[in-house]
Order: sequence, then C-alpha cells, then structure tokens
Amino acid sequence: MTSPEIPENPPAPALVVGAAAIAWPVSGDGPPAVPGFVESRFNPLVRAAVDRCLDDAAPARPERFTGRTAVLLLTLFGDATTTDLAGRRLQAGRAHNPLLFHQSVPTSILGFVSREHGLRGALTCLSVDAASLPAAFETAELILADDEVDQLLLVGVELVPTRRAAAVRRRLQPPERISPGQDAAVALLLRPAREDPAPDGAVGVDLRAAAGTPGCEAPGIGPLHGLGSLWATIRAARRAPALTP
Repeated sequence: MTSPEIPENPPAPALVVGAAAIAWPVSGDGPPAVPGFVESRFNPLVRAAVDRCLDDAAPARPERFTGRTAVLLLTLFGDATTTDLAGRRLQAGRAHNPLLFHQSVPTSILGFVSREHGLRGALTCLSVDAASLPAAFETAELILADDEVDQLLLVGVELVPTRRAAAVRRRLQPPERISPGQDAAVALLLRPAREDPAPDGAVGVDLRAAAGTPGCEAPGIGPLHGLGSLWATIRAARRAPALTP
C-alpha cells in the first residue's frame, strides 16, 4: 500500500479566538476619533474593530501572549480620505498639515493600537486586490507559523471609495468588491491550532482555503478581502447575533 502524497506546503490550520466587525454608514457620525489623527474614519474603524476583537477574545486570555502578537492589516486603498485631502491642499498651494501623514497612516494606527494593548510583535500592512489575496492569506499563514509568534491580529479595512479611488476601482479587472455605501473593518485574532483543549468559542479555519473561496458574506460588509466572509462564517459557527454598529 502506498502512502498518500503530502503537499509541499500543506495548509496550516488556525484557531480564531476573537472576532469583530464594524460597519458605519457614510451619513452616520462614525466611531470615536483617535487622538493625533484627523478627518478620516480609517483610524477609528481600525481601533474600534481591534478593541472589540480583543474584548471578544477575553475568555481565551489574549493578554498572555501580547509580547508575541503580530499584526497584519489588509486594505486596497488604505486611508484614501487623508491621501486625497493632503493632495487637494497641495494642489491649492496651502501649507502642509503635518497630521496628514497619509503615507504612514496604516502603520501609524497599528502602532497606536499596539501600544494601547501592549502588543509587541511585528506590524505588517499589505495593499491587496482580488489577484493578490491568496498571497496575503499565505503571508498570514507564514506569520502564524513563525516560532516567535503566538497570536496574529488580522485586520481588514476599507472606506467608501473617494472619487479618485472609485475611478481606480473601475479600472481594476476583475472589479473589486468593497463594502457598498459603508466604511467597514474586520479584526480576527488567530492562534496556531495547537492549543489542547481549544479555548471556548474558538473556531478552526483553513486560511488558504478561505482565500480561494467566496464564502458567505457579512451583511453590510461584504467579503472585505476575505475577512468579512471569514467573520460571517465564524459568527454562524458561534450562532452569534447580527452585526451592529
């Protein structure tokens, strides 16, 4: 009898021990502002999603591993609101506002929430579209497989596209699907599937498979780079209540 072939890079299972999603209509006030950041909802959305995710993970005691918690953020356009505001000011000949540090907003907000929660692992931001999504999830897999990492905080965020971002979106092939009409963020706290027994409420996922299949969509959020679909799957597995702002 022959042994089955083992894939060169077998998928690494993971446990989701905390999950949160937040969506905000354009007409609403939005989540509370973050000190030091202006104008955009990008940063408040990331902070609110991370806060709720870590609260959700509280039964699994995520604070045990804060020193070995990596953070990975996935976004297509990043903080387009701040980028476009800085560009309009420059075009109008106005003085540069140092708070509009649009080039570093994604990493800056990750640094902010990491300091708030005592997370001391590596911070990574990736700009992803449909074509690069499998590579982004493979990156998450690789981070989680690192011996120096006990947890991975995986965050996806998109704002309703600005006019510039919407024009870029129309040029993408295939067209990217971003949460229509709402700013949205999802945060998932993952651990390698080696805890025995698994924490209460933990849901096992195959990240590589999640990147390759549409999955169910989160109401009001859509797939959001695969993380909205994962969150909807986790919510269904837990039989959790519907999304609320």
